Amino acid sequence: MSNRMRTVTTVLAGTAAAFAFAAGTAQAAQSNSVYIYNDTAAGCATSGNNGVAGGVFASYSCVNGVAGHSLFVTAKAGTVSNVYINTLPTLASCNSAGNNGVSGGVFTTFNCQNGVAGYSLSVSG
Repeated sequence: MSNRMRTVTTVLAGTAAAFAFAAGTAQAAQSNSVYIYNDTAAGCATSGNNGVAGGVFASYSCVNGVAGHSLFVTAKAGTVSNVYINTLPTLASCNSAGNNGVSGGVFTTFNCQNGVAGYSLSVSG
């Protein structure tokens, strides 16, 4: 085997190992995320940004699917109080999002306040 072939083989093996390591890391991060609810792309981004800015979420992702964009979040350590996340169209959708966050350990309590445009989801914990 020539020196050039050894070099190419070493580079390819290193690249494959790095890819395998990165793929394993991405899967581990995914398992820590909690599904909150489905919305439009803009609504999902608004909820994620509000949660990060309010100290509720460490990070979020909006995953495009059949029923819209699913909001997945990673909880941030610490205590927050009455952080507005977004306004949802129905009380049922607001309660569902709140219950998903509580059961996933993202926050401990939530409130759905009736308003003009829908139900405002605020969280604490």
